[in-house]
Amino acid sequence: MKKLSARLAARFAVLAVFGVALVWGLAPDSASAKTKDGKFLIYYSMSYVGNAWQTEAKNLITAMALLPEYADRVELRVQAAGANAARQIQQMNAMIQAGADAILAFPISPTALNGVIKNACKKGVAVVVINGVTEPCAYVVKVDGVKLGAYRTKFVVDKMGRKGNIVAITGVPGVSYSEEHHQGVKEEIARNPEVNMLAELVGFWSHSTARLKMRELLATHGWDEIDGIVVQTGCYTVSQMQVEDGWWPDHPIIPCAGESANGNRLQMLPVSSGIEGALGKDGQSIGSGLWAVGYTFRVAMRVLDGENVDHLIYYTGVEVTKDNVRLCETGSASEFAAGCNTIPPGAVPPDYAIDFWSPQVPELGFKAALHGIPDSFE
Repeated sequence: MKKLSARLAARFAVLAVFGVALVWGLAPDSASAKTKDGKFLIYYSMSYVGNAWQTEAKNLITAMALLPEYADRVELRVQAAGANAARQIQQMNAMIQAGADAILAFPISPTALNGVIKNACKKGVAVVVINGVTEPCAYVVKVDGVKLGAYRTKFVVDKMGRKGNIVAITGVPGVSYSEEHHQGVKEEIARNPEVNMLAELVGFWSHSTARLKMRELLATHGWDEIDGIVVQTGCYTVSQMQVEDGWWPDHPIIPCAGESANGNRLQMLPVSSGIEGALGKDGQSIGSGLWAVGYTFRVAMRVLDGENVDHLIYYTGVEVTKDNVRLCETGSASEFAAGCNTIPPGAVPPDYAIDFWSPQVPELGFKAALHGIPDSFE
């Protein structure tokens, strides 16, 4: 990808100073009151960090705040608590004290934040979360994790001929989406008596962890004992491991359903395409909705503008298989709107989540996910 122009870099730097403050794991440094220039003060509370998805999510939120319709109305501040609910609660309490108008959050727990969220609501703070909490005053934007887990599993079970061994790789223990998704996996397996859960591996939404756990499993089981794989993150990695171990090309890549990693989709392209990483594998890629994190910002602004907004908003991801995988040229928002769904190899690491575009946030293309700037910036 080309480097940012000097004009763009300067413009982004100015906006970052005056509109977007990124604070990692610390209390607000200048947040004694909301902004004096009449802007809405919005915080994004990150929780789990350490993978590309979370970094991209933060970039999408940043890009949304820079859109022309919002840039002059919003000051955005970002904090990261890590996988620590107590720290996230502490930070959110500080945001309330700072005079936040809205808090966007990726909650580490579906219940632990309920008290601080209820307190925020009482003080007139709009709280919008991705993937769910049980406090009813929050606005929740979420994928139905149970349905997605079951849908992914059905794809794999059908490819297996509805018999054989499945390996499931979960996410972060205790996080609502991770638990719901795995529930759906188990429910679908239970509907198929000739399908056996060979192993349940805790993957922490990390390709490196998925690799480690698969290596541990392969110490006692061979690839020939695995008929299907369902993951929350890791299809790209477990497919690549089969190449490294010499399982492919003598055998087809084991069917895997999972994340929207760019490498996962590139592997679905036919080998004859000549694209680096193409394996012609029969897999399924449906992300948990990276774009929806950016959409929480739009929901918050609608609430702050006095619109009537549902407190529970479900969304679905875009399904990509070898039958509809299509390579973009640059990954612009307009290209995604025209129907492509992956970007060229080398533009990003293969674990990079690629489901950053949606009709709900048509301004967000590859530039937003990578740099935190909307496509409208030159």
